Amino acid sequence: RYNRKLRSQINFVVTRGRKGRWLRNGCVSVRSVLNDNRPSFNNYGTPESARLLERLFEQTHKLDDRVIGEDADLGDFETDLLAALMELKVKEDHLHEVERTVLLENGKLKHAKEELERQENEIEAAREKYERLEEEMKEARASLVSQVGQVDELKLRLTDRDNEIAGLRDALSLKEEELEKMRIGLAKKSEEAAYVDSELRNKLQLLSEANEVVKKQEIELQELRAVVLQREEELRVSAAEREVEQEKLKIAEASLERQAMEWLLTQGELKRLEEEASRHAQENSETLEDFRRVKKLLSDVRSELVSSQQSLASSRNKMEVQERLLEQQMAELSDQRESVMLYMENLKDAQREVESERTKLGVAEALNKKLEQDLSMEKELMKKLQEELKEERASLEQAVHELSLLQQEFDIKSVEFKEKSALLDIKESELVDAKLEIQHLKSEKASLLVLLEEKDLELSNARKLLAELNQEISDLKMLMNNKETQLIEATNMLREKDEHVKMIQNKLNNTSLKAFEAETVVERVLDLTNKLVASIQNEDINSYRPLDEMGDQLMTQLLEDPTNELSWQQKRLENVLELTKENLKTKEMEVLAAQRALIIKEEELKMTLARLEAKEEELRGAKDKATEDANDHNRLYAMTQERLNENNMEDLAIEKLQLEAAQLEVEAATSALQKIAEMSQQLLNKAMPSVKADSCISAMQNNNNIKLDLITNINCIDCLAVVKAGVARLSALTEQLVMDAGLPAAS
Repeated sequence: RYNRKLRSQINFVVTRGRKGRWLRNGCVSVRSVLNDNRPSFNNYGTPESARLLERLFEQTHKLDDRVIGEDADLGDFETDLLAALMELKVKEDHLHEVERTVLLENGKLKHAKEELERQENEIEAAREKYERLEEEMKEARASLVSQVGQVDELKLRLTDRDNEIAGLRDALSLKEEELEKMRIGLAKKSEEAAYVDSELRNKLQLLSEANEVVKKQEIELQELRAVVLQREEELRVSAAEREVEQEKLKIAEASLERQAMEWLLTQGELKRLEEEASRHAQENSETLEDFRRVKKLLSDVRSELVSSQQSLASSRNKMEVQERLLEQQMAELSDQRESVMLYMENLKDAQREVESERTKLGVAEALNKKLEQDLSMEKELMKKLQEELKEERASLEQAVHELSLLQQEFDIKSVEFKEKSALLDIKESELVDAKLEIQHLKSEKASLLVLLEEKDLELSNARKLLAELNQEISDLKMLMNNKETQLIEATNMLREKDEHVKMIQNKLNNTSLKAFEAETVVERVLDLTNKLVASIQNEDINSYRPLDEMGDQLMTQLLEDPTNELSWQQKRLENVLELTKENLKTKEMEVLAAQRALIIKEEELKMTLARLEAKEEELRGAKDKATEDANDHNRLYAMTQERLNENNMEDLAIEKLQLEAAQLEVEAATSALQKIAEMSQQLLNKAMPSVKADSCISAMQNNNNIKLDLITNINCIDCLAVVKAGVARLSALTEQLVMDAGLPAAS
């Protein structure tokens, strides 16, 4: 029952003390020491106090055993003793909490120191990066300038190459025209040579045909000669045979004549014999038989004579036929001789014609050789011209190749120029980021330094409190030796500690009220910031009167409702600061982009002017162009220059307006932030129930006057310097605002 009572009292004290213990990292909850057996890190920890409490309980039990039967004063003493024990438990629990908070604060302090060192390293790295980026930007600018000179040189070389190529092309066109004329003449001569060749071929063909005909005729003539010789031989043979037959006929005729004579003689003898027979019939009876035999012989001879006469007649007929045939053959042979003679004469004529044709052919061949020599000379000339043309083409191709190489080099240089410009843009953006990062790290460093100082102060206070508590515990140990004196001193000390706790609780309540009031102030400041930014962006001329009205409303609202959360308002303030930084960053980037655009436009204008001057020189140097074209080009040049100047002037005017608008926005933002910071500081310093509205209104009027002075005088100051100063001033005022609110600064 005693333990339950003690726990209920401790829990009541803990729940009552929780209301005012809201800190930045949350509320610190108090636990009971009865269920906490964790060891302490100090010499005044839990084991020694537990032993002390055990001895105290033993003594109290002994006293209870001794004074059970005594009067009611001992009961009061027991209740006082129990109350003292409860207070000791509470103090011990509070001591544990203080130890834990000290350890946590030590860890946080170490972490903050490490974070501070890390941020210092980051700041140093960012500074080195910034310097390196500046050096790279200088190198990039120098390389860009050199590349611009190289590009100009390449352009001049390209123009020279264009002129050389144009001259080479003109010379090549003239050479091609001459070559074309020579080709036409060569074609005509080749046609003539082909015609002569064709005629020669025809004549050669005719000559070959005539030679073949002559050869054929010679062969036929030889054959005819052979036939004539054969016929002559045959005639000779036939003549010889005829002579032989004539001789045979003569022999036969002689033999026939002789036989006829013999027959006549025999007939005469027969007649004489017949006469003698008739005379001597008787005498011839003997010879009749002989006569008969002779008669038979005569008949036989007669038949033989008839047959011989017939054969002679037939031979004569044959001889006549052969003579006629021989005469015919002789006539044919004479005809053939005449035809051969005519043919020989024709052959001689043909040979004479062939010789004349051969002479003509020799003349034509000589002419053809001469033409071939002319053609060979012209072909050699053509070859020379073709070689010259090839050389000219090779030189032209080489010039075109050099031009293409120069064009490629120009393209590469232009691409490198674009890459370097893009890299320069990236480096400038990185430079801006590095500047902002350095500023951010500086602000974080300052906030961490402030936080470190606050943590050191809190740690020193906690150590002092711990020393006080240890001293109190040692005093309690010394006073516990004497019961009565110890109880009296314990009750007195408990009363003092109760009063001290009440004072601490009142302080905590006051700090919580201040924190709530600071939160409300920050919220109202943020509302005013948003309204001021909106009013500045809309460029309302009558924006100062509503600002005073808003300040009055802010004061009235601060006096009426100071009950919002500090953390949410602090986040809102950080968000507003981040948005402001981002806006300033974007404005700075826009200013840099506008400057780069101006530089690029100036370079483009110079390049266009140089190009136009080059075109004008080319137009002046062109002799074949007409005056009208020159006038047209001059008018075109004037129009383009006017348009370029107009466009450049318009772009410059637009960019100047944009820069002025950006400067006005930056000035308005800085003035608004400065006013917000000053208002926040004044309102937080005077955020008590006794604050009067008149002082706040006068402060707001003073702030309005400051804003007007800033707006009128800020045009004479560099935009970026003003922005940086405004941001630094805003961060310092915000830290001061948080410090005035009684809260630890956020990193």
